[in-house]
Amino acid sequence: MASVTTPQRTYRRRERTRNELVSAAERLVAARGMDALSIEEITAAADVAKGTFYTHFTDKEDLAAAIGLQIRLELEGKISSLNRSVKDAPQRMANGLSTVLLYAIEQPIRARALMRLIPGSVNPDTPINAGIRADIQLGLKTKVFWAASVNAAVVITLGAAMSAAMRLSDRVHAVSNPFDFAADVVATVLVALGVEPNDAVRTARDAMAARREKAPS
Repeated sequence: MASVTTPQRTYRRRERTRNELVSAAERLVAARGMDALSIEEITAAADVAKGTFYTHFTDKEDLAAAIGLQIRLELEGKISSLNRSVKDAPQRMANGLSTVLLYAIEQPIRARALMRLIPGSVNPDTPINAGIRADIQLGLKTKVFWAASVNAAVVITLGAAMSAAMRLSDRVHAVSNPFDFAADVVATVLVALGVEPNDAVRTARDAMAARREKAPS
């Protein structure tokens, strides 16, 4: 008797193929960027037929958006969970930055792909930066941060986070003490925002230690 393909099995197969395309593209984008890739290279890396690509995505831009959104939502979920009951702006900032930098250490391929795929990522007004903007505004309101402008503070924070994430995700020239380096970056950002240096170092080290403690071994 011939087997019958159920809708559930068809759905699982489609999702599996889609995930294979996304994973292959993440690896390639992390190394070379999306613009340099062809759809043929992506499907070959995923070991699927070229026509299969268009079953899941309209074009490379659609695939890039899917990758960026998937990784970004994962990070935002972790940061939101950490900060759910936190009212202190430096602590909120340290939690967010340490989460991003730990991700770069543990998931270098996905982190580098994300850095390459977020359009307008350093635009302080873009919706993806709403969380950082809100934390900076909270710090300014409670007078624990200082900035010439909110936009300047957002850009400085984003620049440090993105540069550090790219550095930490570099496996060719790896950082010798990545967790210490990450804590140093977080502390430096906090000082740049006006936090007293000793408080900044303590907050940054505690945040990074907490992220490391809960990270899978």
